Amino acid sequence: MRVVEKTKEIWSKEKENTRKNFLKLILAVPFWIILGALVLIGIGVGRTIFLSGSRPDQHVAEIWQSNSEVSFRHMSVYAGGIRASGDTSPMTYIAGGKSIHYADIPIIRKSLQSTADTGSGASGKNLGYVEGKLRGWEDCYSSTVMATVSAMEFKDGKEVTTGTANAQLVAVGGNYKAFHPYRYMSGGFLPEIPVDMNQIVINDVLAWKFYRSYDVVGNKIIINNQMFTIIGVVEEKNTKVAELAGEQENRAFIYFGALGTIFGSKNSSGSDEFGDYGNYGDYGGYGDYGNYGDYSGSGSGTTDSEADYAIQCYEAMLPELVKGVAVTDFKNALPSYSLTNPQVYVSNDTGRFGVFRILDTMFPLGETDRARMGYEFPYWERAAQLTEDRLFYDYMITAFGILLLFAGIVMIALKFRAKKTVDPDDLKADDIEDMNEKAEKELILKA
Repeated sequence: MRVVEKTKEIWSKEKENTRKNFLKLILAVPFWIILGALVLIGIGVGRTIFLSGSRPDQHVAEIWQSNSEVSFRHMSVYAGGIRASGDTSPMTYIAGGKSIHYADIPIIRKSLQSTADTGSGASGKNLGYVEGKLRGWEDCYSSTVMATVSAMEFKDGKEVTTGTANAQLVAVGGNYKAFHPYRYMSGGFLPEIPVDMNQIVINDVLAWKFYRSYDVVGNKIIINNQMFTIIGVVEEKNTKVAELAGEQENRAFIYFGALGTIFGSKNSSGSDEFGDYGNYGDYGGYGDYGNYGDYSGSGSGTTDSEADYAIQCYEAMLPELVKGVAVTDFKNALPSYSLTNPQVYVSNDTGRFGVFRILDTMFPLGETDRARMGYEFPYWERAAQLTEDRLFYDYMITAFGILLLFAGIVMIALKFRAKKTVDPDDLKADDIEDMNEKAEKELILKA
């Protein structure tokens, strides 16, 4: 009998110890909640910093306004067009305000500079000119097209094709490199004022594919029987977002004016379409600023049946002393733009990754997607949009972590408050233990 009783006694004690250990584990929940909350907050904040930092092209306004008392705003407009042969033909102009023509660039610039000079718009200052170039703001424009490119090398005094690949050509004008900062594996980017229209910059993907090297400055690239000289190699982003956006594809950068040379666009006089405009697009449009009014926004000198290459993306960096004014000035400068029927998609890039801007982009659900529908966005904008989607989830993770952290702190506070409601000097040891267990059970029920 004693053995049985002893066994029962041991079992009873073990059962009681198990119950107490279980209660202690339950009461430790607040600490686990806080730990989990800190992990979620760390993940959310860490991913937010990484994702936002991986898109320097969306933070160029911050670079511009560093060490300056003037704020700047980066604005972009994406327009449509027609591709006669799919993505292997350049985007061409269509009327009705749906496209931005090459000849629209000086008109936009004139409007923006006029607003700045009168002091009623973006800057409120008379920015004037410096050595024939507008001062105080910058712009660039671009359009993309797919093409077959070939690497050429001279061997034994002969030109030999060493490789061929499909690549995306980004035809650029203005100060493109100011809006799209790259790390250069070798060489540099196309000068804003061209010294040679047959210069080309390739990305590291294409350089490695053709040459298994990045030190390729001076090598030749052939595009549609036109020879270009490589002057630089840029490094593309190597992230999941960049991969999904197509940044890890073969790519090369040429002058916008070279599109006519490659694809044979002619105007009604039989000359290259862009030759009659004095190359104002390739020179940034500043030297001939006083003559901008001579060119119409519809592409004077061309016929409707011929290819007028369209601007896929136009970007401007505008000074802004009054918040929101630069956005209005930018939209007013766009030909045929209307708030009720915009026909083009305008993006306010400065601060677009902020919490409230992300929420405004996501809600109401589907509104932004409908506004973006039908536009052919270049790879950097697709990457920015994918970043917005991921940042939304990271902000939600961070917010949930903050709520859990608050809940855990409240639970700990209630626990210590319950212990302080009883004076240990007025109770015996057994009573203290009973009171503690009762308080713990009450906390469990409240939790």
